[in-house]
Amino acid sequence: MGEVAHRIPPSASPAEVAISTFWAFPRARRVPSVLSVIRRLLSAHPRGTMPRYAAAVVAAVVVYGIELLLADDFARCVVADFAWTGAAVGAIFGTARAVRGSRASDRMVWLLFCAGSVSWLLGQLLRDAREIGGLAMPSPLIADLGFMTAAPVWTIALVLMLRRHGQKLPLYALVLDVGAVVLTLAAAVTLFLATTLASDVARDPQASAVAVLYPLLYVAATAAALSAVWGLPQPEPRGAVTSLFLGLGLNALAFVLYLPANIDGTFKAGTPVDALWLIGIGAIGIAGAQWVEEREDGRSSRLSGSVINLSRMVLPGVVAAACSFLLVYTDVQRVPSRFADLIDGAVALTVLVLAIRAGLALYANWQLGERERRRAEQLAILYDVGLATAGELSLDELASLVAREATALTGTDGAMVSLAEKEQGFIVRAVHNAPALGLRSSVGEDLRGVALETLRTRDVVVASDYRDHPDSNPALHGLIASAIAAPLVAHGEIVGTLTAYVSRPRIFTDETRRLVRLYAAQAAIAIANADLLAETRRLARDDDLTGVLNRRSLLERLDAQIADATRHGETFGVVMCDVDGLKAVNDSAGHLVGNEVLRTLAKAMRQAARSEDVVARFGGDEFVLLLPRTGPLPAQAIVGRIAARLREERYMWAGQANELPRASFGIAWFPIDGRDADALISTADARMYEDKAGARTMTIAAAADAD
Repeated sequence: MGEVAHRIPPSASPAEVAISTFWAFPRARRVPSVLSVIRRLLSAHPRGTMPRYAAAVVAAVVVYGIELLLADDFARCVVADFAWTGAAVGAIFGTARAVRGSRASDRMVWLLFCAGSVSWLLGQLLRDAREIGGLAMPSPLIADLGFMTAAPVWTIALVLMLRRHGQKLPLYALVLDVGAVVLTLAAAVTLFLATTLASDVARDPQASAVAVLYPLLYVAATAAALSAVWGLPQPEPRGAVTSLFLGLGLNALAFVLYLPANIDGTFKAGTPVDALWLIGIGAIGIAGAQWVEEREDGRSSRLSGSVINLSRMVLPGVVAAACSFLLVYTDVQRVPSRFADLIDGAVALTVLVLAIRAGLALYANWQLGERERRRAEQLAILYDVGLATAGELSLDELASLVAREATALTGTDGAMVSLAEKEQGFIVRAVHNAPALGLRSSVGEDLRGVALETLRTRDVVVASDYRDHPDSNPALHGLIASAIAAPLVAHGEIVGTLTAYVSRPRIFTDETRRLVRLYAAQAAIAIANADLLAETRRLARDDDLTGVLNRRSLLERLDAQIADATRHGETFGVVMCDVDGLKAVNDSAGHLVGNEVLRTLAKAMRQAARSEDVVARFGGDEFVLLLPRTGPLPAQAIVGRIAARLREERYMWAGQANELPRASFGIAWFPIDGRDADALISTADARMYEDKAGARTMTIAAAADAD
């Protein structure tokens, strides 16, 4: 304490005495007191960015005001060093909070920011020990190492931040932007030294080099922060990164303004530069708190895309304008040739970097155009599938459409669609582009391959190496390199699967997986609607019990057949069929067995009839057959074949196979027996009852002969 006391001038003010007395406290009591005060100040800050910045600005103004009140340079140095030390401790606390509150993927970034803040604090403590404590050092540049190390560490942290978000082009742009800015600044510093401080540089070149490195390193870190602001994805909050840019930018500005006084050794505390350092290092601590709060609150970026794009365009223009000014000013001031050559070389390299940067921007725009074109194609495909939802495509047609469009959507070589079949599992219904890959068509076969995993997981499955997937088809290992499969889920049920495959190895990105999920959901709705429409039509057309046409559909077909036969002068037959003894089956075995008799009879009639013939249930136990372009003799032959087939059929009851009841038939011909549906059906019905009566007579006669 005696060393400090003898430095206090007799005319020292109370403030100077208080400050000097503070530094006279033993170190063991001094440092904990400072840390506790800083902790209370940080914890007292309201939640939000603006109050913190307001506190930082007020603190800087107060410190600067105290410096102006002090007349002694040493007292000003004590105030400034104490304030800078406190700001560095605050930056450590702020970045440490971000380390604790960040996700694992972001923790390394903020560890580096915290390490840079610690490096800054170490440099400040060494400066405090030298300037205030009078500690002798082997070299006065040792204290500068902490400050100079902080900037590269922060730059690396910003690079990792961009890399963490997968921003490759912004990383390249970062290198180019930093290079252009640093080269321009190097040219400006060279010009400044050549015209103003050439003699000072020659006197102590080592100290001059360190002084020049300060603005270069911090301008590079500022450019890296600006690239991070540009390069983060749009939804990502940018408040914390903007604070880092502000903090590093203020430090860079302070070191630029500090450069002349640092080189000629005339720097003294008590200038506005002190406030720039205070706010700059404080903004880095604020950024750490912002980072945590933005993610806790789920805040989105407040910077619009137009602001970001405008700033991207402004920076190369500013650098180019600065280069032009440097060239003109060099010629006007007649700078010595050795300095002029260095300036010209730096400007030439800057122009080269800007040219590469422009090429990178053009490439990025081309990529953006390709991405938008691709997105437009994808939206068109999704639109087509959406139209299919409201269309009248059959399931097979829709499955072919889904497979074809999935190939175009994912940029794969082919696709396969399977649909759920009742009591059959999943059956392949469509395969697109199979011949191009050397694949055979597997339509109609049971589902195989990686799509089986989608049935278990109900999620998208990616097989980057098809051969290594446990469900892969060994027969296709030499033809398919990678595949992606998705379930088609509608109304909570899997209605099918979609598989796309390529012949070359491919890693399907997250964007492709999201697109496949969206497309699969759209396709599943379309398939479910098509299946529902088909079922509705079937119920409206077919008899629900037997599966043949119902009465309404029969009359529609009969009217159409009459019109067609009238136009072409053709003959066709109408056959009425009635099951004799069905009532006895119902009474003895029950209606369930009676229904089984009707289903067996309808199935046998469909199988025995020709492909162009129409079988319909007219009502109860009556069936009607429509025989297009058929004369009397062929019609009788067909009826005889059907009757013979029915005599061979059996139905099960009481564990035994029983013969079907006899069926009676009656045939009417168009136009001989009538020219409308009622007349033809009435005639066929009358002849069917004649057949029934004849059969009854024969049965009675046979029974009498037996007696």
